[in-house]
Amino acid sequence: MRERRRQRRFYLPRSHTGEMFVGTVALLIIIVTGGTLCFEVFEHLSPLDAFYATLNTVTTVGRGMREFSTSGKLISIAIMILGTVTVMLVVALITRAVVEGQIRAIFGRRKMERLLSKLENHFLLCGYGRMGRVIAHELADAGVTFVVIERDETTVRQIDEDGFFGICGDATSDEVLIRCGVQRARVLVAVTPTDADNVFVTLSARQLNPKIFIVARASQDSAIEKLKKAGADRVFSPYRSGGILMAQSALRPNVVDFLAGVPGAGTYQIEELRVEEGSAICGKSLRDLNLSGTLNVIIVGLSRPGSPIVYNPAADTVISNDDILIALAPTGRLAQLAEMAAAR
Repeated sequence: MRERRRQRRFYLPRSHTGEMFVGTVALLIIIVTGGTLCFEVFEHLSPLDAFYATLNTVTTVGRGMREFSTSGKLISIAIMILGTVTVMLVVALITRAVVEGQIRAIFGRRKMERLLSKLENHFLLCGYGRMGRVIAHELADAGVTFVVIERDETTVRQIDEDGFFGICGDATSDEVLIRCGVQRARVLVAVTPTDADNVFVTLSARQLNPKIFIVARASQDSAIEKLKKAGADRVFSPYRSGGILMAQSALRPNVVDFLAGVPGAGTYQIEELRVEEGSAICGKSLRDLNLSGTLNVIIVGLSRPGSPIVYNPAADTVISNDDILIALAPTGRLAQLAEMAAAR
């Protein structure tokens, strides 16, 4: 099973202010309770009067209190010292929590902005519903750097718990897309809850970055053409795609298992690789490379800019710069082929 690589968000060191606050409040309750009991026993006060005397002493108000005996005075002194220090500590912790929260928020935003400003050729995933969650895990498995944009704060916390980098914002907003680096992004996947939002996200992203590759979901068949006109490169209808896959699974279960790479069905995988200028395979023919013999890799398709995909390209086909090879190979051999296709 492939190792999953997660993208962790940045955090400031964890604070223990909350634990200290709870402990201090508990200590204050113990002091008040103990003082009330002591006043009842040594000064023979009623529970209400004893409680009133304790609060007067803790707060150093002293209003309406009668003269105490020596024992009562010693109790008052102890309560004054312990109670005043404890109350001051509670106030200090509350102040610290407020200031600390503001500082953490400021530094958290700054770190996030710095990270976003450095991202290039990343993926933007708009929406983290059931489909968005699956896509995020697939992207993480592939080692892709991506940012999830989600407007619901509760869902953003779930994104964080899942180990991904999430931004709370409306993906239909140009400001949010720009903040997430849409102009430097390579791919945008639009799987927001509504087709209208997906159309709007697609239209905005296409205007902000004409070169970005956009994949969008259409819940209704009527939205497919609208998404294509808005600028989506690929549009998927979950119901249509799921129905076709289920039909094919019923008709050709072994073929579907093989192509899907289901565990137990084999270790082969279909992948696309871009040939970079100066790579080891650039300028050579498929026959000279003999990829099937050396790497057990089968080139099942070849795509060139502005041309349709060539299926099962001929052996004398010469590999050129920017060609996209569609390869069928054992998972372990794809990394070797990727190295050969990369610039030296």
